Amino acid sequence: MDYVNRATGATKEQVGKAMGNPELESKGHAQKAQAMGEQQIKGAKQSVEHTGEQGESALKQAGDKAKNLGGGVKQQVGETCGSQQTANEGRMDQAEASAKDTIHGQQKDMHGNLK
Repeated sequence: MDYVNRATGATKEQVGKAMGNPELESKGHAQKAQAMGEQQIKGAKQSVEHTGEQGESALKQAGDKAKNLGGGVKQQVGETCGSQQTANEGRMDQAEASAKDTIHGQQKDMHGNLK
């Protein structure tokens, strides 16, 4: 709709100029400027939303990677101390984090392809 208002304003501006009607020219210029401003605001909002979504996705993946590393440490501690249960918990933490990281990466790719 912004494009229609912009084009309509530009047309009014040109007609006003051609007919020597400064009032129509001024109204057309104002309508065109308002439409351009609304278009810029809409573009800025979309850019902010996209940046926020990218940040959220990166944060989720960072959390998954941290859990994966923590699981590895837990596994090593369990093996070093002879606690099979702790080692197994560490392996499970790693597997879960790896699966979530893969899912978040795929979601990020899908979202990028939709934009």
